Amino acid sequence: MQTSRTRTDRSPDLPVPTRQTGYWGATSDLGWFLSDPEQLNAASAVLMDTDTGAILFARHPMEQRAPASTTKIMTALLILEEGRLDDKVVITERAAAVTGTGLGLRRGQQVVLRDLLWAILLKSANDAALAAAEHVGGSEERFVARMNAKADALGMQGTHFANPHGLDDPEHYSTAYDLAILTRQALRNPTFAHMVQTREARFAIRTGRNGSVVKRKILRTHNQLLGQFVGADGVKTGYTERAGRCLVASATRGDHQLIAVLLNDSRRWTEAAALLEYGFAALGGGASNLGVLDGGSTDTPKGEGG
Repeated sequence: MQTSRTRTDRSPDLPVPTRQTGYWGATSDLGWFLSDPEQLNAASAVLMDTDTGAILFARHPMEQRAPASTTKIMTALLILEEGRLDDKVVITERAAAVTGTGLGLRRGQQVVLRDLLWAILLKSANDAALAAAEHVGGSEERFVARMNAKADALGMQGTHFANPHGLDDPEHYSTAYDLAILTRQALRNPTFAHMVQTREARFAIRTGRNGSVVKRKILRTHNQLLGQFVGADGVKTGYTERAGRCLVASATRGDHQLIAVLLNDSRRWTEAAALLEYGFAALGGGASNLGVLDGGSTDTPKGEGG
């Protein structure tokens, strides 16, 4: 892994928080969600106030880790900023051959870019991510270069992308803090915000001469917080063998929106819900007694990149 841009957990711009002082020296009476952040199951975690960017909780926030399909937050953001959603995308052999979670797309099929974006965010489809990246960027390599340029522009100093889908690669890594920064930016896009809080969407694949044959599918989100946690509004799951189970979750109550990032966390649903509840209580946004799924058998990953 590259380390030239790495910041440690105790770098000068991220002092150690206490009950009396928050990050960057701001006075805070929020206290801790846990008496010791090392008790959290996640290898890395961050809880961010979306409006202000303030960090309410962190555990190894600058540690570089495989981000799995949370990568697709950046992929989706660039598609929205640089693509034309009504474009018809012709699936290439390279996109059809990508491994892990996918739609089973085949070379020569046609899919509207908007539908590929739905598949990226709800189904976490790797073939859809690569097809969309090739179309918007002209090639996977050029699209990835734009991903890294965008990461630099956002100040994601611990991040380097090697692909648009999140499959494991030694040169593909990010941090919990960087993913929170990225998600904060992505949620400002109303189309992204709408898509990640949607539980299911229709998807169409066109085949045959002139795309005359249409096959339709229903895509359903992987996000278990939607419909289970009060105020949940997305964002993205992820899993690879190297990354473990990852989650970027967001929720809104009243005037407050929070982002929770958990990397390599086998209890990602429970801990995301607990972090979000802590944040809302700390900010006066109110707590909920609605239960949340803690994963179990329904959280078993079915393929890389999910």
